[in-house]
Amino acid sequence: MKVNNGFTIIELIVVIAIIAVLSSIVLTSVAKYISKSRDSAIKENMNSFLINSSTYLESHGNFGAFCNDSITQKIYDNINSDNKYCHHNDSQWVVCARLFEDNTKAWCIDYTGAKKQINDSVCKNSLSVCP
Repeated sequence: MKVNNGFTIIELIVVIAIIAVLSSIVLTSVAKYISKSRDSAIKENMNSFLINSSTYLESHGNFGAFCNDSITQKIYDNINSDNKYCHHNDSQWVVCARLFEDNTKAWCIDYTGAKKQINDSVCKNSLSVCP
């Protein structure tokens, strides 16, 4: 009688296939969580605009050069997004940035304190407040 001391090639292939399927499921889930965390970071960074805008308005009396202010620029530069936009005039400002989980969506925040998700196509030069 012959004794087998190892695995057959079929058994090894089946185990490798199972590991590959499980790995792809895990990687898909991890990618979603990474996108969600990047979106959360964008939203948190954009909240800093509200604090900075109050300070800016108190110092200058209007929002005339809000997007060009050095502190505002530092906050703006910290937003890790492919498409971001800051617009201001004397009486208002708005900032929006494309999100990662759904790249057709953007996060918008404005001088009124509005914070909401909008279509990324709306995040453009003509935007004056969050729609």
